[in-house]
Amino acid sequence: MSVTERNLLGEHDFLTGSPSDVILDIFCHLAIADLLAVRCTCRRLSWLSTLKVVWLEILQRDIVAHALPMPSYCLPLGMLSANQVECLVRHLYQVNRNMWRPSEPCHRAINLPSNRPITWVRLVLGQWVLIASSDISSSVISLWHLPSLLQPGRESTVSPVAQAFLDGPVEQGLVEVHHYHGITIALCLKKRIPCISVMTIENLGQTTAFRQLATITDASHLRFLHGSYIGVAFSQNISVSSVHNWRTGEIDYLQTIPDLKGGYIDMAARSNWIAAVSRMNLHIYMPDYTAGGRCKFWRGLNMPIAMSSACFNEAPVSVVPSGNGESEKLYLCIANHRGIHIYEVICRPLDDHLELIPVWTHNLGLVAQKYESLTIQPRFGASPHVITWLRDCVDLSFLPTFVAARIPTADSVVGAEDVIEISDPNLPSLYCQPVRDFDEARGVAIFGNAFGELALVDFSGVAGRSQEVLGSCFQPLSFPPSLGYDLLPTEPVHCVPAPPFPYCGGDLYDEHKEYLFELWREYEPENIPEGWDTDWELWGEWVCFVNGFQFDGIASLLENTYYYYGQVVPLLQRPDEYLIFEAGGLLFVLREQRLVPYVAYELIAPEQLAIMIDANDGLGSIPVTRIPKLDDTRHIELGNSVSRWEYERKHQKRNRWQELVDRGGKVHWSLLAKDIHYRPSKNSQ
Repeated sequence: MSVTERNLLGEHDFLTGSPSDVILDIFCHLAIADLLAVRCTCRRLSWLSTLKVVWLEILQRDIVAHALPMPSYCLPLGMLSANQVECLVRHLYQVNRNMWRPSEPCHRAINLPSNRPITWVRLVLGQWVLIASSDISSSVISLWHLPSLLQPGRESTVSPVAQAFLDGPVEQGLVEVHHYHGITIALCLKKRIPCISVMTIENLGQTTAFRQLATITDASHLRFLHGSYIGVAFSQNISVSSVHNWRTGEIDYLQTIPDLKGGYIDMAARSNWIAAVSRMNLHIYMPDYTAGGRCKFWRGLNMPIAMSSACFNEAPVSVVPSGNGESEKLYLCIANHRGIHIYEVICRPLDDHLELIPVWTHNLGLVAQKYESLTIQPRFGASPHVITWLRDCVDLSFLPTFVAARIPTADSVVGAEDVIEISDPNLPSLYCQPVRDFDEARGVAIFGNAFGELALVDFSGVAGRSQEVLGSCFQPLSFPPSLGYDLLPTEPVHCVPAPPFPYCGGDLYDEHKEYLFELWREYEPENIPEGWDTDWELWGEWVCFVNGFQFDGIASLLENTYYYYGQVVPLLQRPDEYLIFEAGGLLFVLREQRLVPYVAYELIAPEQLAIMIDANDGLGSIPVTRIPKLDDTRHIELGNSVSRWEYERKHQKRNRWQELVDRGGKVHWSLLAKDIHYRPSKNSQ
């Protein structure tokens, strides 16, 4: 026996013969890979390496000390077994290595079959996936078991745990998980008369099913969901936001008259206050959640920088309150052409204190043109410490990429390696109405788009039995017993489609134009003044119909009016001079030659406004004011999607719309330009 062999054997004998507490102390200082290697030496060391105390120490050393994301929905560590703690620690460590540290994130793409456009996705408690797929008149909402989808080779054979049909396309959605008491889902359906459908998932014995809780008619622009309260806009008037109690039907309007500056882009609710952000202001309301209670305006702040879009973080799901106020913290992300800006909202009503504290800024770089400020679509991850967005590129040969960044906390320092990009040709393209969700602690992202492309991205590499053990570490999603009534239908149901306006595609087919004009005629004023008409078919200046995509044209202005104020309805026109339309409860006047929109700040009838324009030979002393400049990126975003589709079809010989048809799907005709070589049938409406 050599000297080296004798030394190694002696070291081995020394280790195996040492007291357990000494060995455990050594194990707590080993790297995870070294600890797993030691496990293979002998039974005693293998057993000691599985003890819970070892993995709790490694959790503190490698995860907590480095401020790595922990799932807020994880069960208390005291309730977990040694095997569960080990599985959780190894998972979190591997996700961190795969996602943040390498120059190229290590991930596995899992494509899921779909024959409908994907319009909403949501990851729930690290164990479930909610997916809404829609066409122009109906939707399918389904619940999937995430660990089953992540098993290699099984994604095409897995069936949804629950599925139901809705009579309208899903446009938005919010989820609230109740501790061991089920889940509440609110979906905004964009149909002729929009509505918000509130539902839950219940246990039917051998199966689960979606049950209808409430339907809020003529409601849209879903902003927050907190218990029985939902932030919505009625009659699509986003400039008059409201808080609605879906259990009692009570409505509390946050404004008495439409806001000339536009409505709230996003809202967030905490236990004692509601935050709402518009293009220019942050407002805080103090709610009274008792029966018949009302929200009172408390304080407001002017926004520190210009914005194109903004979003709040959602309150994290927590099994046991941490006591540190983390669930009450509110962060605001503002996006503009300069970059991504994160602020913490400090709201202390008892101290009469409201403040926006800058937390983090990321410059978009030289490729960030002005029109990109909305196309980046910022979203918070499962925690407020991760922000994601889409990075676009002027060059059509490059597809938009998914970007995620870790926001620094008091215990961490974020460096350049904490911003990652994912550009995978196997993933859904992110240029045509993309939807996504990202759970950084679970190490999973999901992507979908209007082409019906759907895929999961797994950063953990956990498979097989480990997926089941990992899932047992998280709060279970309970499905209470069903009462057997108000179940959502399991067969297709359809609605009268919503007017696809403002439409920003290429020239429509004649039958589709006529369908749109018929919808507009329903809103015609009763008395049309002389010299004015509603003959939309003959107005050749509707650039959204005849001139394709013009970034500074009427279509661009109307698209952005829709985004900031609400549904746009043309009412009257004096050919080649003025257009009067309604949006968000306000009357707008558009001077065609100058393309400068004005808004009437007095609530008058459109016919009266037209008579006043004639009497004054123009706008003159009429009670209208020029509205703040609207961002012009909404129209460009849709224009880019068609341009990129054309580039792929011509230069890469790929037709994603045709791929959807080949999978048995239907193309949403309002997304198509006339020259794309695919003519939808009339029943595709």
